[in-house]
Amino acid sequence: MELFNYRKSYTKNKLSMNDIGDNPIDFFVKWFKEAENSDQIIEPNAMTISTVDENSFPSSRVVLLKQIKERSLIFFTNYNSNKGKSLDKNENICASFYWPPLERQVIIKGYAKKISSVESEDYFNSRPFESQAAAIISNQSEDIDSYESLLEKYNSFIEQNKNTKLKRPNNWGGIEIFINQIEFWQGRKNRLHNRVLCNFQKDTWEYKLLSP
Repeated sequence: MELFNYRKSYTKNKLSMNDIGDNPIDFFVKWFKEAENSDQIIEPNAMTISTVDENSFPSSRVVLLKQIKERSLIFFTNYNSNKGKSLDKNENICASFYWPPLERQVIIKGYAKKISSVESEDYFNSRPFESQAAAIISNQSEDIDSYESLLEKYNSFIEQNKNTKLKRPNNWGGIEIFINQIEFWQGRKNRLHNRVLCNFQKDTWEYKLLSP
């Protein structure tokens, strides 16, 4: 199966180092809000995170960004999942956002730490009851007999606990990505894309232009 004829010309915008300003996180927020405001982007907070397991094998999956802080990003997961186990062994992480309608990509590298139990509790308690139940009954990344057995387990739990205030499992909570590097990519005509790399060095941001 050849895909040689899949080609798109990127012509919507351009990017320079001067556009980014003093703080690339602020610029990321600006781009994120533009993605939020696009009626063509369903989940602007969908990000692909990549981790490395104990055998040095990389894995990537899509999660949902839930908070942008001064120099970090937060998402939530089961700590016993494959990504949770990988991060226990190797805290290095890469997160990327791709917003095709805007012809933009952002790649973020850094290290990951669990957030406090208090912060995880606050977010867990803000979730719908059904989502809380799913987090409790799911042994994420583990084998299951069938999807029907999972639904049976879920429905049984819902029925037994429908009048109960659910408690966050200790193995479920937030992961904070502390950003050391962020790259902004703006698609341009003839594959001559704009790329600006921002590195956090000695408490300051340093910028470089990269060849496409």
